[in-house]
Amino acid sequence: MPEIDLSVVLFNGGRLEKELSHYGVPVQIFPEKDWSSIRIGTALWRYFDKKRFDIVHTHKYKDTILAAPAAHWSGVPHVVRTVHGLTEPFSGVNAWKMAFYESVERRVHQRYVQTLLAVSSEIERCLRRTGAADVACIRNGIELNAMPSRSIRSAKRKAFGVTDDVCLIGSVGRLTPVKGFPHLIKAVQILAEQGLCVKLWLVGDGTLNEELRRLAYDSGVAERVVMLGHREDTYELLQAMDMFVLPSLHEGIPMALLEAMAMGLPVIATRVGGIPEVIEDHVNGILVEPGDSCGLALMCRRLMHDAELSERLGQAARARVEEKFSSETMAAEVANVYRRLVGYAHGQVERCDHQNIETGIVVR
Repeated sequence: MPEIDLSVVLFNGGRLEKELSHYGVPVQIFPEKDWSSIRIGTALWRYFDKKRFDIVHTHKYKDTILAAPAAHWSGVPHVVRTVHGLTEPFSGVNAWKMAFYESVERRVHQRYVQTLLAVSSEIERCLRRTGAADVACIRNGIELNAMPSRSIRSAKRKAFGVTDDVCLIGSVGRLTPVKGFPHLIKAVQILAEQGLCVKLWLVGDGTLNEELRRLAYDSGVAERVVMLGHREDTYELLQAMDMFVLPSLHEGIPMALLEAMAMGLPVIATRVGGIPEVIEDHVNGILVEPGDSCGLALMCRRLMHDAELSERLGQAARARVEEKFSSETMAAEVANVYRRLVGYAHGQVERCDHQNIETGIVVR
């Protein structure tokens, strides 16, 4: 069985770069803020040609559009693409841009990508309907040992001025339409009008930042909705929360949801995409319909008033992630795909030019 030699190309530095370097994974930064797409594509082609990878693995539309052709032209025999979600709702110019990008990416998939990995069964079914020949479902997983204990909960709340009598609701994600955050702000408005002492932390940044701030102000809950922006201390912020709410309009298998569940938080999420593959309603979390602010508020109120239910759901959430969504399980399934592609099916050597599998991962 061959070892897998891994190298990673990132289009941005930050926490992921530090984590990869900590584990001794070689990292190259091709900065998209400073480089044009042509320059990045050329740099990828030269890098792949120099390293002679067996597999190039991409994760998002931009790195796929740039890296898959570069891999093909440099002689990389296998390109793998993980699809993390389906088309997001946009309007106006952004809708036209995304339609163009998706059209280009479909052509890239057809010509240069051999294997598609879906993070949920729903995405897998959608990909198969496009006629893709080699599709597999490998659900996201997280590193459970990286989850800190909740021992610093009080200190983190105190640092942000959150007293013990406040129910702290939290959510993490890009501030984009598909995440459904306006419905969560409306739910906080409903809870506030009912006289409940609640606050909402939104962790993340994106195109709706100012729009969400205005909505909170217009709804009379500006002092209750705290926009924390992009943070490197997400795990510590999760520790301080009383519950985690994900109001998305569509999702694959969201990492933020898995992280909250691994932290033992009671979670409320919408019944969309791959989320029902993670959450069994009222067993290890609560599901509501997308766009239902009243339903979100009702379930938040229920958890606030039922400490036993909150505790039970939090414990079951942690157990669910341990059983089905660990990084070890995900990594083993991806490694099996790599070995199959280079001819190591079932441990039998069919075809391979190298003792190790050289794999390049490209992440936007």
